[in-house]
Amino acid sequence: MKLSATLDDLYQRHLSCTVRSDWGYHNLLPWERGKNFKTLPWASDQGNLTPELTLAVETALLTEINLPWFTAGLKQMFDTGPSALKAFVRTWTAEEDQHARLLDVYLTLSRNGNPDRRAKLRRKVLTDGYEVGGDTGLAVMVYTTLQELATRVFYQNLATAVENLDPALTLILRTVAKDETLHFAFYRDAVRAYLDHDPALLGTVASIIPQFRMPGSEMPDFPSRMRTIADTGCYDVENYLSDVMDPILRAWNVWERDAPDGVDDVRKALFTHRDRLQRVATHRSKTP
Repeated sequence: MKLSATLDDLYQRHLSCTVRSDWGYHNLLPWERGKNFKTLPWASDQGNLTPELTLAVETALLTEINLPWFTAGLKQMFDTGPSALKAFVRTWTAEEDQHARLLDVYLTLSRNGNPDRRAKLRRKVLTDGYEVGGDTGLAVMVYTTLQELATRVFYQNLATAVENLDPALTLILRTVAKDETLHFAFYRDAVRAYLDHDPALLGTVASIIPQFRMPGSEMPDFPSRMRTIADTGCYDVENYLSDVMDPILRAWNVWERDAPDGVDDVRKALFTHRDRLQRVATHRSKTP
């Protein structure tokens, strides 16, 4: 089957799945908890989450609000590519559009976190902007495959962490995680189709993976935020290895796939990168 036909099939599969999982953010929010901030000013003891879990939700929000920048970058990269990729970017944008609003309004209604400080952070992150990594459509899809699966794992873990604290937030996070699952599946299988079509592209895939950074990595205090999130058990380097990188490497058959001369050096560099991350994860697990 030609590459373009495979991508068309993947896009149609995605559309059929989203019909079954469609949702509106207005139905998920705990509106009954909302109060006027003019008559009842915000105070730090009003929320029901710990500061650490509040920070985790806020970090997700500050990542999701970059959607305009993500869309602009993806549109540019796919502008001359197959029609299915261009159509998927538009569909993906519409589906992602609710995520930031959902998290922001939840935090406001539940009074978890300072709303004035959060508004300033939102403006700063959006003003600073974000550059999508990669210089080809395939490189961007490698990146987004990792990104979508990483966010799914994070949302699922965070949902488990807040399950006994806030059922409304638990439902919100698991709903968003379902979206990320569908987006991940499209990108994963699209990259696999490219590799099946041209095995030499394995070199691009293997070279992009070590460069991966989460799209929120340029927000203020990102390293300290990730340390806090790791301490809550929601996401750390071990999650990235076992739940993100390794499943994707298996799905793309990176280690066993036959490839032209020159690709093995890049594949060896990827193996070295993975080995270094494993040592970091092992060290962290042994640190009290």
